[in-house]
Amino acid sequence: MADKKKAAEATYTKEALANSKKYRAWRDVLMIALEYDKQYTMAEADATIDKFKTTKVVEKVNGKE
Repeated sequence: MADKKKAAEATYTKEALANSKKYRAWRDVLMIALEYDKQYTMAEADATIDKFKTTKVVEKVNGKE
């Protein structure tokens, strides 16, 4: 039954997801993180955004690392 549910989920290109109202605030993240010729579900897009939000920021200062 899980296979049927997975098969029924709609998939979208990264451009379609980035241009949707739902992901408008995260457009830049999706355009960078998602691959060009691949289709994604909304759950995968949400997971990509969550991963971005929880990734630690590493700040480098010129001349100091």
